[in-house]
Amino acid sequence: MTPNRFLDLEKRCAKLRKKRMMRILGFCLVSFCVTTALLYLYRPAWFGVNDSKIEAPIVAPVAKPAETTPLIAPVSVPPIEAIALNEVAASKEKKVLFLGVSGLPHKASLPEKESEEALRALEEERKLGEAFAKVPDFKNAYALAAFYFHLHAYQETILWAQKASTYDTRSPLPRLLYAKAKFHLGYPQEAISSLELFLSYIKSPEVEALLTFYKGQQ
Repeated sequence: MTPNRFLDLEKRCAKLRKKRMMRILGFCLVSFCVTTALLYLYRPAWFGVNDSKIEAPIVAPVAKPAETTPLIAPVSVPPIEAIALNEVAASKEKKVLFLGVSGLPHKASLPEKESEEALRALEEERKLGEAFAKVPDFKNAYALAAFYFHLHAYQETILWAQKASTYDTRSPLPRLLYAKAKFHLGYPQEAISSLELFLSYIKSPEVEALLTFYKGQQ
């Protein structure tokens, strides 16, 4: 075989190998594209996914635990009963406690010691009244009731004890002042009835002791 013939054969073999490689590469490229297209088109069906509408997982609502009713319901105590109209005059806003003393001559004045005590009482009354006007609650109402009881102003004590009782019906403190004021005004039976009513709802050693004392006075 001549050299030219041999070179021609090598060239032809090289062209054939090149064409075969091109076919293989083309086939691989077409296969890759087809496979990719199939994966893209049928991927939702294979994996159970719907691309057109992806529904959120349904979460069942969690039932709230039922509220348990306490075994012992809080006792609702009625506030201190209203005062009879013929027993206590309507409450007035007082500017003077002791200085307006009846039965004295027009130009008469209190002794120096009593006058100082009266002025101190007036100042304290003013402060307590301003405190209640600013914060109308049990504490300030009861402070006024105790203040008037200390001054033996029993009608005002009853009124403010009633007011304090409306803010806290379970407290025995205004009930005790109310009963004491009633007793001092000459209404022992009303004082006893008020204490017995409170004890029918709430047990209180202080109320029981005062009730026993008042019953012993009859």
